[in-house]
Amino acid sequence: MMMASDRLISSAQDAGKLIQERRRALKMSQEVLSSLTGVAQPNLSKIERGGSSATLDTYLRLFAALGIDLRGEARS
Repeated sequence: MMMASDRLISSAQDAGKLIQERRRALKMSQEVLSSLTGVAQPNLSKIERGGSSATLDTYLRLFAALGIDLRGEARS
């Protein structure tokens, strides 16, 4: 069951949009997030715009730095 704050991520573009929205909500620059995660700022920009996919490890590092929990749920 999805909660109000849950969001279905079905593409790299969806993940990028979530990352960008959360980063902005935290008033964090791409440079700061880049420094925290080791993801180069130009790559982070591409991820946020949906112009580039990243490895699961990269998404996990970005989510962790932004306080986003990743949860798996079987479809019914």
